[in-house]
Amino acid sequence: MRFPSRLLSVASALAVTAALSVAPTAQAAPSATLDVDVAHTTSAVNDYQFGHIVEDINHSVEGGLSANVVRNSTMKENGNANPPSHWSAVGGGTISGDDATPLNPANARSLRIDVTDDDPAQRAGAANSGFYGIGVRPNTAYQVSFWARASAGLTGPLTLSLESTAGAVHAETTVTGVAPEWREFTATLNTGASAPVSTDNRFVVTTTGHNAGKSVWLNVVRVLGPTFAPTGGIRKDLQQKLADTKPGFIRVPGGNYLEGVVLENRFKWKETIGKVEDRPGHQNDAWGYWSTDQFGLLSYLEMAEQAGAEPILGVFAGYTLNGQAVPQDQLAPYVQEALDQIEYVIGDVSTPWGAKRAEDGHPEPFPLKYVEIGNEDWFDPTPSYNTYRYPMFYDAIKARYPHLQIIASMGVTSRPMDVIDDHYYNGNPDAFAALGSRYDSADRNGPKVLVGEYGVTNGSGSNPTGTLSGALAEAVFLAGTVRNSDVVLGSAYAPALTSVDKWQWSSNMIGFNAVSSYGSPSYHVVKMFGEGTGDHVVPSTLTGTKLDQVATREADGTVYLTVVNRHAAPVETQVNVKGARTVGSKAAVKTLTGDPNARNSITAPDTVAPTESQVKAGRSFVHTFPANSMTVLTLTTKSTASPLLATDRSVSLRTTAGPDRTLTPRDDLAVTSPVTATSDSPTKLAATFILRRGLADPNCYSFESRQSPGHYLRGSQARVRQDAGDGSTAFAQEATFCATYGNSGSEVSFSWYPDRNRFLRTYDNEVWLAGNGGPLPSDDPANWAADTTWRIADGWWRSRADVSPGRVSLKVAGTSDQFLRHSSNAGFVSAITGSSPELDKQDATFDIVPGHADSSCYSLRSRNFPDHYLRHRGFRVELAANDGSPLFGADSTFCAQPGNGGDGVSWQSINFTDRYLRAVGNEVWISHGKGGQHYDDPSGWGRDSTWTVSSPWAP
Repeated sequence: MRFPSRLLSVASALAVTAALSVAPTAQAAPSATLDVDVAHTTSAVNDYQFGHIVEDINHSVEGGLSANVVRNSTMKENGNANPPSHWSAVGGGTISGDDATPLNPANARSLRIDVTDDDPAQRAGAANSGFYGIGVRPNTAYQVSFWARASAGLTGPLTLSLESTAGAVHAETTVTGVAPEWREFTATLNTGASAPVSTDNRFVVTTTGHNAGKSVWLNVVRVLGPTFAPTGGIRKDLQQKLADTKPGFIRVPGGNYLEGVVLENRFKWKETIGKVEDRPGHQNDAWGYWSTDQFGLLSYLEMAEQAGAEPILGVFAGYTLNGQAVPQDQLAPYVQEALDQIEYVIGDVSTPWGAKRAEDGHPEPFPLKYVEIGNEDWFDPTPSYNTYRYPMFYDAIKARYPHLQIIASMGVTSRPMDVIDDHYYNGNPDAFAALGSRYDSADRNGPKVLVGEYGVTNGSGSNPTGTLSGALAEAVFLAGTVRNSDVVLGSAYAPALTSVDKWQWSSNMIGFNAVSSYGSPSYHVVKMFGEGTGDHVVPSTLTGTKLDQVATREADGTVYLTVVNRHAAPVETQVNVKGARTVGSKAAVKTLTGDPNARNSITAPDTVAPTESQVKAGRSFVHTFPANSMTVLTLTTKSTASPLLATDRSVSLRTTAGPDRTLTPRDDLAVTSPVTATSDSPTKLAATFILRRGLADPNCYSFESRQSPGHYLRGSQARVRQDAGDGSTAFAQEATFCATYGNSGSEVSFSWYPDRNRFLRTYDNEVWLAGNGGPLPSDDPANWAADTTWRIADGWWRSRADVSPGRVSLKVAGTSDQFLRHSSNAGFVSAITGSSPELDKQDATFDIVPGHADSSCYSLRSRNFPDHYLRHRGFRVELAANDGSPLFGADSTFCAQPGNGGDGVSWQSINFTDRYLRAVGNEVWISHGKGGQHYDDPSGWGRDSTWTVSSPWAP
């Protein structure tokens, strides 16, 4: 969690989002139409769609989630401060730090209390001020534990109390038996009905003047306030707020806390488990305070479990925040440390670390599917993450735990990435809202994305939580991640928690002090998504006034319409529900709205909070979405649904069973074989199809070969072939496949049109039409569901139009003389004719070469500057020298597609795939033609983004 955000494409996206955004303007009740097709779905919502990252920042854990209210319980904070920090003497005594009589090697320094006043009526002891006070509530039990020893001859009990700083006692008890040997003591402090709700309190341990001249030593002093569950030691109200969002995952231990500034202060998980008194703690130098590690790895895991979520485990990957990477020849122990950590999480009790987990009180393994290697490793100034750190961890984890999915904290090329972690921060809500379309055209062939951290950073100097305006911008972004749930695994606002008394980050989701907590507007957005999102996305179209929306549904027909209105005026909207047998006459409505600049606070926690109501609904109804609002409409329908796939696009069919393989014709028989971004061009071309409406039924699908137009996948005697269409009814039926929900519970399966009980199946790396049991070997029921489930990804061959490499000039379609050229290192169009100056002709001549980022696309090299290529920067097209970076490679690669305006070619940006080279006046931009900026003006977009490839003006 550091600025700047993720490098390469994400960094460039953040840099240019301000150019995309348009500030909402007041207008008189504009109208819109929202059409929702509940009979179809586009993608499954992930179990992990919404979650949290919890790292110890802002006292999120030490003084937050950790229910221990005693600060500096092991006397180590601020080094050897004497007396120990946050402890003070009470009555007739003095206190000091003492390491002469260690409790144990992990916690050698203790608090020594010397009784100096011999007045029997005078108490003598020590008080702890807690984390910016100690929270007290009436009728509440506080569990006390501590280790103590005393001088020989000490008489009488030790008195334990919770009391106000003015001396009012809210709870009190005593313990006896303190002797010269270290011993652990436990007790319970119960506040009465008259105790106030307050933070102006302290914890006090005393004896009396009867013991003048004697001493008492204390260590590992803990007072636990109310906890969420009997195990974990997790503060109740904070855990409840996390659980109430219904998270699918919690990323632990997340962020910079994992790495530390120096190697010694990384999260050393083995020192955070076992008995609390044996944990040495460490300096949380990432965020500037001491961590006792009493809230250790097991607590993080139990936090996820108790919240109903699964952990995403972060493992230290050999890089620290001071810019140091562990050398390759010294990294192996840290790889082993990660393997041991995973074993602690998922190993059974027969394994060494699984047995240790059981000994620590949790015999059952935790569920674990995803492991992230490192955190924000793009800050490493060396290439070590790609060259050896990621590969060493990846290889070792996959070898021992092949079922685990690996998350890369930055883009790599040395090994596959199952998932990549994107982070987004921006202080401008308008710029952040522009990221709502970030994944609309993302590569469906690449790794899935975990948005491991996001947030609008507009907290104030006196309030560490953000505004409603920022939260609504985040809601736009989240709606985009749900729409693209086939790509985006999940997202987590960061940071999740902050003390309102001391914080390091400008905006946070949940604020707290020692006694209470509140949710920010951002919290309510996350909670509304968690409570009001179905298991599948359904197609929805909004016309008229710009609103942001996503529609989802449950299998039982419950439909959720989530709409964000960032305008300063309400939007009256016609809602049309299509594809349902019936639609309930009432809809439940949850709305978050208010002053866009409003914030919640510890003293005004509900300034911005959702309201609930009911409104009239039906197949067609009008609803007004308030200004500055997020609304979730919950509809009751009776409807079934089937997958709806976008047609007339390049796709590949990738197996979901076993190693990642792609359907590829070989000698006209369909097989599955490994295909990657680095495969050769013939392989990628052969593995790419154009998804068409079904030749026999437009509600189903046919797969046309990209390599051999007019050839289709077809079923033939239980095998799947690629054959030329002959126009017959029989061929049309045999080449038609109907999409169903994946037989394995995810993705999609394809039944054969002539026999709907037979499905496309990979069997022994061949592709068959298989039944679930039958006479053929390929009908084997074993693993049938997984083998008949496929992932529809983008085509490996990205260009749908063929362009011959070589020297060319590019003319704007429909013009007689307007050619693409460069001038002063910028892209322009101008009239070029036979009488034009020779230099102008050279500037309008380019060499088409294989794309820097993908050989199935193209790069355009200047004829007269052979090391310069056309690229986009901030959506403007320029001519620049190739610096060899991945970012330059992506920005200078364009995929040839059929002309948006008809005949000719349109050049699609490979990293913003809804944007194309476009002539705007006499300038050249990459544009999506959807409005917002002058270069995105919809009028004339198809014509202006279509080019004719012609003979070169210059040899």
